[in-house]
Amino acid sequence: METQESPPVRDKARTDRQKLKEMTFGKKLEYIWDYYKYIIIVAVIVAAVIGGALNVWLINPQPRAALFVSWNSGLVTSEQMRELSDILNERIVEEGVNEEVVLSVTIFDAEDETVGVANAQRTVAMIAAGVIDVFIMDDNLLDANTISGFIGPMEGLLEEIKTSNPMVYERIMENVVYRFIESEGNTLDEHILGVNIGRSPLFSKIGFTPQNLYFGISVSAGNRANTLEALIIIFE
Repeated sequence: METQESPPVRDKARTDRQKLKEMTFGKKLEYIWDYYKYIIIVAVIVAAVIGGALNVWLINPQPRAALFVSWNSGLVTSEQMRELSDILNERIVEEGVNEEVVLSVTIFDAEDETVGVANAQRTVAMIAAGVIDVFIMDDNLLDANTISGFIGPMEGLLEEIKTSNPMVYERIMENVVYRFIESEGNTLDEHILGVNIGRSPLFSKIGFTPQNLYFGISVSAGNRANTLEALIIIFE
């Protein structure tokens, strides 16, 4: 059944239209703003949210991580980190591809204990999500990550490097470190769990030569080819 406006409503609408006809353009804007400002504000906010989402998803999506490196040492300077990032991105990321090498500094032995705990929890979550490919760590974290099962054996990756680049393989093998990890049957087997990159050619080039700094592979590493390429670049 069709509904009809009551006479008072029709009269008010007719009066409002007449008022608008008699107003100047500026007065019309003021009148509309006074009556509809909350609706306009909500509409603008909704449009901004939708526009931002479309910009991130379709127009300017965030780069995918071609390689995610969790850097767990505070010794490096920001300038050295930028230089290292530039070199890895130039060599690993193909031109025109929306990817980047991410170097994320995460310090576990922070002066504020709550910060260290929060960083550790965040790292565990990132490993579970398959985000982290590589750990750069000192002696203590090499042992801690081995015990925690965060890093895995590197023999398979090194065999691939041996086949593709024997000279680099020899340099890497001079710097490998072994640790015991538990295998099936509760036996302890010795595996290569890290490579000391502190004296590598690339780190010497950028002026960063710590005594002991290790490259280890996350157990959830998804970018295997780029992980291999990064290790080759470091020791070329």
